[in-house]
Amino acid sequence: MKPLGIGVESFANNKGLCGWPIDYCIEQEEKVIRFGKIGAAVSAPVGTFLGCFTCANEADVKCLRTIHSQVKDPNGYLTSWVFGNKTAGYICKFSGVTCWHDDENRVLSIKLGGYGLEGEFPQGIKNCTDLTALDLSRNNFSGVLPSDIASLVPTVTFLDLSYNQFSGEIPASLPNTTFLNTLMLQHNQFTGQLPPELASLRRLAAFSVADNQLTGPIPKFNEEHLKIGVDDFANNEGLCGQPMDACVEPDEDMIRFGKMGAAVGAVLFAPLVAYLRLVCHRW
Repeated sequence: MKPLGIGVESFANNKGLCGWPIDYCIEQEEKVIRFGKIGAAVSAPVGTFLGCFTCANEADVKCLRTIHSQVKDPNGYLTSWVFGNKTAGYICKFSGVTCWHDDENRVLSIKLGGYGLEGEFPQGIKNCTDLTALDLSRNNFSGVLPSDIASLVPTVTFLDLSYNQFSGEIPASLPNTTFLNTLMLQHNQFTGQLPPELASLRRLAAFSVADNQLTGPIPKFNEEHLKIGVDDFANNEGLCGQPMDACVEPDEDMIRFGKMGAAVGAVLFAPLVAYLRLVCHRW
C-alpha cells in the first residue's frame, strides 16, 4: 500500500481547516488571549498619548485659572474667563487668550495689555507649558519679578512687561529664556545692573529698558540682530557704555575730580598770594 502523499495544495482554499500540513489549530481561548494582547499593545501607546494630551490640556486650564485668581481685574476685562466648561477649546474664547488650535485647550499666547490689571507677576503662568508670547504691558502690576522667571516662561519668544510698576533687580535667570526675540521692560522701577548674560540672547531683535533706575555698564549685545539706540536705555541716569556715554572707572573719577579741585584751588589761591606779597612789600 503506497503512502498517501498530501501537501498544502490538497487542502487549499478552505479557510476553516487547520492542522498539519496547514497552520496548527488554535483553541478559542487562545485566540481571545492573542487578540487581547494585540489590543493591549496597540491601546497602550494610544492611551498614553491621549492621557498626556489630556494632562496638557488640564495644565493649561489650571494655568489660566491660577492667573485669574492671582490678579485683580478692576475693569472687568476677564469676565469671559469662566471655568467649568468641559468643551474642548473653551478657554480659547477667553479675552486675551489665543490657542494653538481652536478645538484644544493648549495656550499659544496670553496678551492682556492695557487691561488695568493689578497684582504681582502671576506665577501660575508656569502651567502654560507651550506658551510663546506673554504681554502684560500697560497695567498696574508691581513687586519684584520672580528670581526663577526663566523657568516660568521657558518657551516664550515675546515678553512685554513695559509700563507697569515692577521693581527690584532684573532677574539674573531671565537670559535663560533663550528663545526670546522681543523683551520690553521699559517704564518700570527696576534698579541695579543689567544682567551681563542678556548679551547671550542671540535671537533678540527688540529690547528696551528705558525709564527705569538702572545703573552700571550696558552689556555688549549682538548688533547683527539687535539694533539698539539711546532711546532703548534713556532715563536711566546710572547706565553707561554703548550706545550711552562711556563708562568711567572709579580711579578715573578720582583723577578727574582731583584735577578739577586743583584748578579751582589755583584760581582761588592766586589772589590771596598776591595780596600777601603786597602786604609784605609794604612792611
